[in-house]
Amino acid sequence: MKRRGFSCSWRPKENGFTSSWRSAENGFTLLEMLVALAVLAMAALALVRLDAFTVRSSAALNSNAVAMIVANNVATTYLTDPAPPTIGNNAASVANGGVNWRVATRVAATADPGLLRIDIRVDGVGGGHATLTTIRPAA
Repeated sequence: MKRRGFSCSWRPKENGFTSSWRSAENGFTLLEMLVALAVLAMAALALVRLDAFTVRSSAALNSNAVAMIVANNVATTYLTDPAPPTIGNNAASVANGGVNWRVATRVAATADPGLLRIDIRVDGVGGGHATLTTIRPAA
């Protein structure tokens, strides 16, 4: 009989074995199964950690998006008010999306005397934040 495969897989008759070749039909050994299970367990743990990171990142992104909405609302208020804002700093608190947001605004003159620069910073209690700068006519 012609030998195929690795010589260590041949079981000779003189040691009490029947002649056979170890092949895929014989299955896996217990050690091979344990190693495969350990590799799969480590991959599953990595996926669970990645999933938790994704959930945290999604929550932070949601907070920042709501903060930007609040900043846009404040900017719209400044832009649609017929009277120009006074130059200086202002702080206020706004409730939006079930969260209290701290809004800090700074109105400053620009190089063009007909324009005002409005810087808006929004900070949430839960950690969301946004900044926005807009320009409006001075008169």
